[in-house]
Amino acid sequence: MIDALMEIDWMTVLKSWAPLLSLLGGGVLALAFAAISDGRAWRMELAASLAGFLAAIVCSWQLWPTAQGGALATIAVDRLSLAGVLIVSMSAAFAAVVSPSYLEARGEVRPGYYSLISLAAFGMAVLASAADLVTLLVAFESMSLAVYALVGFMRGRPASVEGALKYFITGAFAAAFLCMGIAFIFGSAGTTDLGLIAVRAAGAAADARHVFLFGLAMVTAGLAFKVAAAPFHGWAPDAYDGAPTPVTLLMATGVKAAALIAFLRIALAIGTAGGQLWHDLLWALSALTILWGNLAALKQQNIKRMLAYSCIAHAGYMLMVFPSIAAAPVAMVRALLLYLVAYSLMTAGAFAAIGAVGLARGEPSDLGHFAGISRKRPWLAAALSLFLVSLAGFPPTLGFFGKYYLFLAVVKAGDVALAGIAVAGSVISACYYLRPVMAMYFHGAKERAVEAEPPLTHAFYAAVVAALAIAALSVAIFGVLPQDLVAFVEASAL
Repeated sequence: MIDALMEIDWMTVLKSWAPLLSLLGGGVLALAFAAISDGRAWRMELAASLAGFLAAIVCSWQLWPTAQGGALATIAVDRLSLAGVLIVSMSAAFAAVVSPSYLEARGEVRPGYYSLISLAAFGMAVLASAADLVTLLVAFESMSLAVYALVGFMRGRPASVEGALKYFITGAFAAAFLCMGIAFIFGSAGTTDLGLIAVRAAGAAADARHVFLFGLAMVTAGLAFKVAAAPFHGWAPDAYDGAPTPVTLLMATGVKAAALIAFLRIALAIGTAGGQLWHDLLWALSALTILWGNLAALKQQNIKRMLAYSCIAHAGYMLMVFPSIAAAPVAMVRALLLYLVAYSLMTAGAFAAIGAVGLARGEPSDLGHFAGISRKRPWLAAALSLFLVSLAGFPPTLGFFGKYYLFLAVVKAGDVALAGIAVAGSVISACYYLRPVMAMYFHGAKERAVEAEPPLTHAFYAAVVAALAIAALSVAIFGVLPQDLVAFVEASAL
């Protein structure tokens, strides 16, 4: 045993795992600061978390050009995993940066918040890098436990407690599905390593193949819960609405990105062994999610619930790549990664803008909170409008290019009907995405409400402005000049 440990090249291991260790180190350090009773300890906790996110981004970017693929133990070390760590770290950093002003405005500044974000990000990064089903399960639960606590962080707000409870209970069922699926796959293939499962499942006997297919369906159901795909989406509107808005931002971007990349690894490794059953199951899941998310969003008056259903619809768009993954794996991976980057930027910006509106006008609950904002804060109205228009897919934004790239890849793979459903869903989405824009620019706020609106003097408010500016510029610039982004995702899919 000792000889085996001595033979390991620990420098190579530490270098390859540097992004994950940076997130874990930032989380542990933040947790240590959270244990300090001093009232200013949360600032050190925030600094430790941000340092961990920055270190993970830098390490991922340095490793990305030379990443050759393969795995160390049960962790994949390739460009796809590094791209996942980059998306997760940026989403977590974005959520952390916009949180202080949001929490201060509501008197909810307490220790433990930023360490939970860091530990959740670590779980997301491991989930996106898992090359083994047991590692995937452990990362799944590590991420979930931290996010459950974050959703219920505002304990004095009943909606926050209710959302956390619903998320926790349904999350327990999702974990049970995942555990059952892994058990059946192990029973049929004799291993939980994704690479070995692919080889053994292809040559399995008929009885073992039925067991394998049942396990694959259960694993699909467990991961479908995390991406909020219909009909596993019931928790999302209440959890998104009840959670602090920066936590909603993290759930809608980082959690979804990690789960989709984990889903992608499973699809690339063993999805083809599922045959026609896999294709039909994912086709139906994608179509139902697109239609249900967009149609349910139409009747929402609460903007956070509207965006929750919007995120469900976007999960459906991204699930479009999975039925055709066997026909064109490289093209599907590229399309998913590009859309995932675009979606993360747009959604993070939208929720950050909604949180900024809430600093002056209270927790946004309906479209009336956004009436007349263009007169008081034109820059905020412009930023939120850009994100909403981009989410709807209007040119020349990043959202339009992301949808064009994704839909075109699906059509080339031969799935024209599913692409047609996605186009119809995008047309429907324009109806509800434009409603807040009309409220901001064409509806007048009540004079008393506007006069009573307090000035935005919270500390860290400049960080919110900077984060919104970065997201808005990215959405606008990459929509017109997407070449560098396309080059990045194409190289990540090698």
